[in-house]
Amino acid sequence: MLYILPVAFAMMMTGCKDFLDVNTSKDAPITITVDQAIPTACFYAAQICYDHSEYGVYLSQALTTGSNSQTGSYPYSQGWEFLGVNRHPMWRRHFYDLGANIHKMNEIADKEGKKNAILIGRTIMLQSTMLTTDAFGDMPRSQAYTATSPQYDSQADIYDWMFEEADELVKLYEDTAWTKCPTNLPLTKKMDRIYAGDMAKWALYAKALRCRLWLRKLPNWDNTSSTCQKIISMVDEVLNDPNWTEPLYRYDGGTTEQNCPWGPSRPKINAWESRDNRLVSSMPSTFFAKAILGAYVTKKTNSGYALDMRADYMMKPSNKSGKDALLYLENNLGMEVSAKQNFYPDLYAAESATNPYTLDNGYIALITTEELMFIKAEAQYWMGDKAGAFRTTRDATICNMQRYGVYESNYSSAKQKERYDLFFEVKFPGEALFTIADLMQQKYVAMYLQPEQWTDMRRYNYSSKANGIQYDNCYVYTVTRVHDGSGKDAKADKFTHEYSLHRPYNLYQAYWCTPDDYGISAELSPNAWINRLNADTETETKYNKGELDRIGYYTEDASGNKILDYRILKHRLIWAHNTCGKATCSDPTPWQ
Repeated sequence: MLYILPVAFAMMMTGCKDFLDVNTSKDAPITITVDQAIPTACFYAAQICYDHSEYGVYLSQALTTGSNSQTGSYPYSQGWEFLGVNRHPMWRRHFYDLGANIHKMNEIADKEGKKNAILIGRTIMLQSTMLTTDAFGDMPRSQAYTATSPQYDSQADIYDWMFEEADELVKLYEDTAWTKCPTNLPLTKKMDRIYAGDMAKWALYAKALRCRLWLRKLPNWDNTSSTCQKIISMVDEVLNDPNWTEPLYRYDGGTTEQNCPWGPSRPKINAWESRDNRLVSSMPSTFFAKAILGAYVTKKTNSGYALDMRADYMMKPSNKSGKDALLYLENNLGMEVSAKQNFYPDLYAAESATNPYTLDNGYIALITTEELMFIKAEAQYWMGDKAGAFRTTRDATICNMQRYGVYESNYSSAKQKERYDLFFEVKFPGEALFTIADLMQQKYVAMYLQPEQWTDMRRYNYSSKANGIQYDNCYVYTVTRVHDGSGKDAKADKFTHEYSLHRPYNLYQAYWCTPDDYGISAELSPNAWINRLNADTETETKYNKGELDRIGYYTEDASGNKILDYRILKHRLIWAHNTCGKATCSDPTPWQ
């Protein structure tokens, strides 16, 4: 289907004078000016980050819910049955809300000589394309707005385009004929809520996206010293520039879409095509709370709720039976009959107002400083500079701590200081012992409620004892250094506990655990993981079925009928194949 035909430029910020208010029918396209289109593009640039994160925080197994359902409208927090879901919001967000609008905006801006608007539009589309192909794989790109049944580009071709587009954008931002063109649109904060038209800052964001793009070469695709050095140099170029400012889309708070999508007001953008956040009915997983954050088995006086001080600020632990506790639950296991939702932490932490992502007047980060630092650390690690990776990872972790309000200077008492020091003693045991697991586990925390959390886990193929995959002789998502806070002297506690990432309980058996009823070979072993989403069923299976068939979305059941093939959900993306041989596994099953 031609993605541009049914789309109108529309913005839903009703009643907020700082936002565009052009509520029109999506089936009646209108002409709009560039200054009206820019706010729409910026708004949806933030919203698509939320859309991917809403799926990813559960698929990464950081959060779960009290249910143990195998199927439902929230498959990412249930049994991974995606083929029966009506719509994936990020698919429409990319092709309609962003793609169609920016495509038309750029046509108008080109005629009017508003080159700065074109640069911003192309930068946002680079971000959106990367997020979308990293979730869905093959998808329409080159014909998305020119053909009624657009051809699907291979992910390899899409990545070739993204690498070229990133390089070209960097050059265009350096060209004053573009950034200082006399006919450029004068941009205000009302139009551009990210950078208020500061092209030097937009240029650095384009460079930051190029860093994230190149990270996809690691650890599997093109893991060479030259690639690693290029990544390090690109990150340094961004972070050492005095103009670097994080691209944050800030919300004022108020009614409906004026609130941050992660906030307690839970705005649902465009209603039918979106999902509001599930934090009100979610809780931290055992993996996230116990293994990664180091939630204490017993709570010590003045010691907080977990080894990682960020836990105190990310969520507000419940008060069960008069005792504060950071309770957690195995993914998709379901609560016990006697348990209640209020036994578990408040993931909005609204009273403490310290989690900048989950406030109604919080923000969506398109990319963060600490993410760039972790990108550099990963490149340093694979280049063989483990000492440099250790230092950069530590600095990135401190940077993320400070985002939540965790500063060493805040810990004045002996017990508080002991806890702060103990975190680094356990999680950063020294350069000689530093592993890729230490690095990626800290990035896992820093990418909480960010799209990269799930992408990172898939890049490392869910490496854990559960599937036997190792990188650099290490299970990346198996935690071995855990402090339980049970000893009288915290430093004397033995760090012998181990917890490994494993698949959620109660996965949809027909897809993931048992042979199916269609005569299809049962390739999905207990080690199989979800690696991608299926193309949007509401649009693609209805209007572009031929293309889906061409790229392998369909198979035949025992009666010869064509059906959607659930095995597409396990197909690895281009950057997850063990091309460089950096991953090892004694069991071939995970690589089926």
